[in-house]
Amino acid sequence: MARDTVSTLIDKIRRQLNSTVRLEITTLGASCLAADTTLTLGYDLADSIRAGAVLSIEQETVRVMSVDVSAKEVTVIRGFQDSTAEDHAVGTEVQVNPRFTRFDIFDAIYDEMAGWTPDLWTTDLYETTVVDDQEVVELPAAHADALGVIEVRRNWTATDSSSWPQVEYRLQRGTTAWTAATNSGLLVRFAEGYGKMQAGSVMMTIARPFDLSTLADDTDLFTDLGVPYSYLELISLGVKMRLMGDDENGRSARNAQDEPRRNEDVPANTALTVAGQLGQRYERKRRNEVMTLRGRYPLRTW
Repeated sequence: MARDTVSTLIDKIRRQLNSTVRLEITTLGASCLAADTTLTLGYDLADSIRAGAVLSIEQETVRVMSVDVSAKEVTVIRGFQDSTAEDHAVGTEVQVNPRFTRFDIFDAIYDEMAGWTPDLWTTDLYETTVVDDQEVVELPAAHADALGVIEVRRNWTATDSSSWPQVEYRLQRGTTAWTAATNSGLLVRFAEGYGKMQAGSVMMTIARPFDLSTLADDTDLFTDLGVPYSYLELISLGVKMRLMGDDENGRSARNAQDEPRRNEDVPANTALTVAGQLGQRYERKRRNEVMTLRGRYPLRTW
């Protein structure tokens, strides 16, 4: 069973965050389209499902406006709190007033990974042909977001270089307005000794940010985005730290119980204390991953 999709990671994080919370759930009793404003639930409506309740259905959050207890139907606002209205199949799990919605966790995963640059990144290979006496190679527009070039190797057609030995180089950064760099603004200039190239090929290992433009529930983080398995724990720690810190802000508003009594059960700022402990683990983990990455791929940014 694959454990590296966004969906499974959301379930893992939700399970850990809710380990001490009784989460009420139901299911959809009938499929619904994104435009439907009346949803049928699969079980009798609990007391908590009333006007004003928040339901989490996959990546969508909806707000209950009215209920029909006998028909097990709720009239809702679709795509609530910046989520996107979606089609849902019959039997889909519905979380009732969740501490964190699946959309909350998905958003936090996106924010966490977007914050990795420039410390953590993925690698890409770019191979191109060169001619005799060529001095520079321009990276194509698809690599305009490159953080740097890790190494350049060559394979001349005129000599036996099947082992792809390394080439000395310099990375020059400009803009797409350069006459010599109209695609990416990044030029790889071969250093002295290889300044006069022989005809053949060069292979470059390039450091690039993780592409989050296609991040979705079914994205395989390892296969689709190239996220190492060891980074999954880093994502989990970062997301929990973000969400637990935010959770403390709404502590009083989310619960009807009076504050003095609540302090006897769960002292104020408890969530922040736990988030701080997670933060220490997170920083150690991130620092170790950065050191491992830079040791394996020394990055040249110039």
